[in-house]
Amino acid sequence: MAAIRRVLATDIDGTLIGHGGEQEVRDYLVARPELGVIYLTGRTLNNACSLISRYGFPGPLAIATDVGADIFWGPNLEADEFWAFEQRRYWSPRRLRTALSNVPGVVYRGRSSHWRVAFELDDPALVSVVKSYLARNHLSARVLWYPNEGRLDILPCTALKSRALQYILRRVGVKTQNCFVAGNAENDGDMLSSHYPGVLVANGDASVRNCLPEWIMRSNYPGALGVLDGLQQWLGQSQ
Repeated sequence: MAAIRRVLATDIDGTLIGHGGEQEVRDYLVARPELGVIYLTGRTLNNACSLISRYGFPGPLAIATDVGADIFWGPNLEADEFWAFEQRRYWSPRRLRTALSNVPGVVYRGRSSHWRVAFELDDPALVSVVKSYLARNHLSARVLWYPNEGRLDILPCTALKSRALQYILRRVGVKTQNCFVAGNAENDGDMLSSHYPGVLVANGDASVRNCLPEWIMRSNYPGALGVLDGLQQWLGQSQ
């Protein structure tokens, strides 16, 4: 097995898949076994692994699922129990649901995973109302709003891709400058705004693009081709 010298830490949906170029980036990664891959996604483990397998992407050094709430290691996908314990310290889904049960226009829609509670909102203005109710009830949580679906997801306040990535890199002994990050959406923003070199693909959200540090590349290519564009430039500069 090749020694891991550098790492690609990447989102999946809208970044590695969904805009073409998946085969090109897969071939590039498979040909470079010394480049480890960390997947950071809002998906559950089963959904993420299904996509990785379908497109033939390399097996993970680690996968952070549910926007960083869970971490699984290596080819055997062993759950990181210490990390899960840290999330549980700040997670009270029953209290959260109770706090929002009497808010007009906020409808509970269930839990898509252990770490994610979903609500449907009648009006986007209710996002700020939900945040106020949570604060009033001393509930620390992360709120993600999906306007196209009218859905609001609530996760542990510690569920952040940047936080999960920092933990993973510390565990595997890879330095910040040897990790290249790639993303496209708002829940990638904290990772892209950290101190890593990286790329925002061309289909990236405008809200993210306008807030990124100057060292993050803005690729002219969407999806996987944007990841490949950024990787090639970064590895070329690192030679």
